[in-house]
Amino acid sequence: MSDFSSLEEVLGAIETKFNSALSASNDPSEFSKEIKKLDNLLKDLNSLIIEKQNEYTFSENEKERIKVILSLITKIEKINNNKLGFFDSLNKYFYDNINK
Repeated sequence: MSDFSSLEEVLGAIETKFNSALSASNDPSEFSKEIKKLDNLLKDLNSLIIEKQNEYTFSENEKERIKVILSLITKIEKINNNKLGFFDSLNKYFYDNINK
C-alpha cells in the first residue's frame, strides 16, 4: 500500500489519475498504463476502507471527491466504449455511502 494517511488523500490521487487517463485517452498504450495505476490506487482505497471496518462516515469533502470520481468513471467508460467492470463494486459502495 502507498503512503496515504487519509481517505481524502487517496481519493485526490484517484481523481488525479482519472484525469490523466482522460488526457491519455487518444493513446491506447498510455491510457492502459493510467488505468493500471488506477487499479493500484483502488487497492489502497480498499485497504483504507477495510482498516476502518466499513463503518466509516465520509466527510462532505470526501463525498464531493467521490461524486467527481463517479463522473470521471462515466466519462472514461464512454470514451473507452466499454464498461469498466472493476469499477462496478466501487460505484455501488460510493453511491451507497455518499447518500448517508
